[in-house]
Formats: sequence, C-alpha cells, structure tokens
Amino acid sequence: MTVEFPRAPYLYREDEPHAGPARPLSQGDVFLDIPLVGPAQPHPRQEGTWVAPKPRTGPSALGLFVTHPCGSRSRGTHALNPFLSIAPVVKCPTNWGPPWEGWYEYFPLPSLRNGEDYVAKLSEVCPVPSAALEGSRIACLSGDGLRALFHRLAMNSLRFPETPLHYGIEAERLTTEINLWERWTSHQGSHDGFHEWLDEPFGGQAREDAEGSAIQGSAEPSGESRRAVLVWNREEVIEEMNNFLS
Repeated sequence: MTVEFPRAPYLYREDEPHAGPARPLSQGDVFLDIPLVGPAQPHPRQEGTWVAPKPRTGPSALGLFVTHPCGSRSRGTHALNPFLSIAPVVKCPTNWGPPWEGWYEYFPLPSLRNGEDYVAKLSEVCPVPSAALEGSRIACLSGDGLRALFHRLAMNSLRFPETPLHYGIEAERLTTEINLWERWTSHQGSHDGFHEWLDEPFGGQAREDAEGSAIQGSAEPSGESRRAVLVWNREEVIEEMNNFLS
C-alpha cells in the first residue's frame, strides 16, 4: 500500500541552525554541519586492509535523525544516547521528484535548504555523537512527515507496506509527546520534571451526556499513565498540561 507523501512535511524549517530551540531533538530532525562518517575504503598501499575516511563536516554535511526515541534515549533518564543513527542528506537526484514514488533508499526532503530539494540516504546510516547535534538543527518533521518517514524506513529495510495505519498512529503519538515536551520546556525553562509528569496517572476521560457534551467531574482515573494514553486521549492530556502549567 502506498503512503502519499505530504505536501508540507515540516513542522519547523530554517536555512541555518537552530530550528525549534525549545523542542527536544528527536526522530525526523535534520541537522547541518555535523560529523558524518562514510564507509571504509580499501587501503591504497596495503592490500587486504581497510581505512575509515575522515568525518565530513561543513555546510554540505547534513543528516537526518532516523532512530525512534525508544532506541535513541535512555529509558531511565530520557537523555540522548552518546551516539545516534543519522542518515546522510544530499541534494536530490535530478531525475527524481514529486510524487516521490519508488527509490525507497531515499527519503525526500523537498525545499529543505535555500529552496532546493534534498534526500536522506537511508542505506548509508552512520553513528554520530549526540553532542554534535546540539544547536545544529535546521528542520523538524511534522506528524505527516514522520508517518512518511516510517513508511520509507519499512519499505527500504523490509519492503513491507501492509501497516500504514500503524505509521499514522505512532506518528501522532510521538508528535504529541514531543509537542508536550516542547511546551513544557518553553514554559518551565528546562526539561526537568516533564517525564515524571507524563508518567503520572491519567485523570480519565469525562463521560458525555445525551447531546455529546462532556459531563464535568465525571472523569475517573484509568490506572494508566498519561504517556500510555497519548494516542487515544490526546486532548485530555493536553488539557491536563494546560491546567498544570496555568
């Protein structure tokens, strides 16, 4: 099943860093001037041995954060792991464009920088120190952009197109969590306390009357954490944060 590529895949996009300063670094972010390591090459004078090229940096060294937060952050502290998986980003091949069909080893990044189209090379992912990403972000994908990324990652690695509904659900859940985290950071001035708040019990969803209006005071705790209900109770969790931060 084909997933249509969104016309506007970005939540934030800037020609130069740093985009979305209060937003946590996450899957789908694009970075500029980061150290990218290419594949090993045969040694020019020693047959049977290999040498690693020097990291590429500078204005042409762009990369896309491809690892899901569950694999890129500590489960205990939620801090970024020391090294992250980044797909190199290069200018788009001249013979490819909208509707961005096929070529699953590429993830399109239209009008990414200075109005030019780029692609992330999903088959050339390399490790990059997480410290090198700070202050270097030029774009963040929207929920629709993440959904398209999930589809591309699955098609490139597995050629398995049968779960597009999951991509949409997970993209919405992840986007909601990062949006809440960004709002918390903007309001509080730091990340401190956000994950503890998100892991607290969800207050519950209010029942509705015959006209479909919420009955105030009818919500009952479900026993689940706010994090666990983000997909199905997004609006209620947002309201709880509004009340907490007000």
